[in-house]
Amino acid sequence: MTINHAISSHNPSERRLLYIHIIMFLLAFILIISRRPDAILNPQFWAEDGTVFYAQAYNNGSLNSLFLPYAGYLHAVPRLTAAFSMLFPLKSAPLVFNLIAIIIQILPVNFLISSRFSKLIPNINYRIFISFLYLALPGCYEIHANITNAQWHIALLIFMALIAQSSRLLINLLDTILVFIGGLTGPFSIIITPAISFFILSDRFKEKRSYTFRSAKFLLLIITAIFQFIVIANDKTGQDRISGLNSNLLSLNTLDKISKILTNQLFFISFLGTKITDRLVKTLPEYLYNYLSVITVIIGASILFYLLLKSPFALKSFIIFSALIPSAVIASEFPDISEFLLVGFGGRYWFNFILSFSLGVLWLSHQIYKKRNHISKILVAIILLLMIVGISSDWQHPPFTDFEFAKYADKFAELPTGQKLLIPINPTLSMELIKH
Repeated sequence: MTINHAISSHNPSERRLLYIHIIMFLLAFILIISRRPDAILNPQFWAEDGTVFYAQAYNNGSLNSLFLPYAGYLHAVPRLTAAFSMLFPLKSAPLVFNLIAIIIQILPVNFLISSRFSKLIPNINYRIFISFLYLALPGCYEIHANITNAQWHIALLIFMALIAQSSRLLINLLDTILVFIGGLTGPFSIIITPAISFFILSDRFKEKRSYTFRSAKFLLLIITAIFQFIVIANDKTGQDRISGLNSNLLSLNTLDKISKILTNQLFFISFLGTKITDRLVKTLPEYLYNYLSVITVIIGASILFYLLLKSPFALKSFIIFSALIPSAVIASEFPDISEFLLVGFGGRYWFNFILSFSLGVLWLSHQIYKKRNHISKILVAIILLLMIVGISSDWQHPPFTDFEFAKYADKFAELPTGQKLLIPINPTLSMELIKH
């Protein structure tokens, strides 16, 4: 009787949670594909997916290319993806890349609805709503369903693995593996470390076991950050990036550019999406745009400042981390930052910042709504309506140019050993393969 009672009391909830995870995964997959169906229906390599990661894995061997730095740092996940794709014909390789990228893109959803976040966000309906916002976020065309830019989703996953609380050994083991592999994918371990330090020093831990696991993951993050920094410091591209850092950012011209960059890339896109923002910037008279930019930055910066003072520690840490990404990139490119004024340029750098700002606005809207007066309800309705406008206008991503990859794959299969073939790759690149 005792055994039967235990099974009947535990299994239904465990089974229900499993069903929720499966349903959310499938819904997320459908939503992601709906934004750009050709990622599955006509898969093609994007940029470094083919020109660097697949080409080097094929031409040089998976093991030889595994620890090669690119753009100044290591890329563990794209290298491992390329190595795995060697098990399949060339014709199937882009699909393998895209499927793995989509799974990585979905993982934050399953992280968020898991028990890891039950303490930070107890209401699972809120977590499901946040998951939808993440999947529907405007301004994310550049990082959608490709391995080259999956590192921006991996950065989010690392952050989530570090702020989550769980005393279960298996969950923490999986999170530790994620932190290790993710920490060796892109420079984000370096950027996450100070933000997580703030969180760990500020948060109050209720469970000693959970604190121990989190401290272990944080230590591993620091180790990967040190390793990535060593690679960056000894790589020419990395050295160029470091030497580009410049603290002389206080001229009026520079402040004006940064103000407009924040307006175009963060505040406008978060509410209106890329397409409407681009149309607005191009059609507004210059004087009106300048006034609007100043007002927008004042309001947006005030919101961020308030969130850093009043929001939960996890959200504060996420805002700090996400803000450090574009800040470091802009500083490394200084003084040549005019390109960042172009709406949507370098959208990958702003993805996490748009997400954290949008989450902050939702949290603030919830606080306003709790006042239960007509003005607060109208204000929240306006905010949500604007966000819906941005989501709907940016929902459909343009398909990749069809370079008929399958035909090139067939042609490559017929080549004699030692012959080379150039295969066109989106956006406007080519991948060189040497037939084995």
